[in-house]
Amino acid sequence: MRRLALLVLTAALVTACASQPDTPDGGSMEDPTSTLQQRPSMAEITARYEQMLQELRDRWASELGLTTPWVNDGDRGTAGCAEFPDVPGAEKHTLDRWRYEGGVPDDQWPRALEIADELAARYGFTEREVVLDRPGDHKVEIRDSFGGTLQITTKVNAVLRVRTGCHLVQDG
Repeated sequence: MRRLALLVLTAALVTACASQPDTPDGGSMEDPTSTLQQRPSMAEITARYEQMLQELRDRWASELGLTTPWVNDGDRGTAGCAEFPDVPGAEKHTLDRWRYEGGVPDDQWPRALEIADELAARYGFTEREVVLDRPGDHKVEIRDSFGGTLQITTKVNAVLRVRTGCHLVQDG
């Protein structure tokens, strides 16, 4: 009887260790296509992120007085997904870079960051990393559960940029 119990326990442990973990945003790594299909498409996530950037620029203009027009530097990019190398149509995109000439003054930086945190959280960006925080020179990255990153820098100019996580370029 002991041997049978030990055999059952060993089989359960081996099975548990051999199974692949679920991804944090749903789906199993055993079916990466299914995982990506549960996420918004690239077109949907791009539209959401662009809306977030517009709202952030508008809030900074109205609440911080940063009213000089933002400049769209373009510079979009596309990359494959190392996390999902075998899924056709899975890509990461870098959205247009937005630049504000003059930057965010140090005395307004804490409020600018509060606004960014509040707004970004509404779009799923909740994990903030302060990359650089010196007088007149700040860089912050805020991540979402799909691997997207909102990057905010200010030095001579303020710059806003979003890089998506992996998404399918077409629905389904």
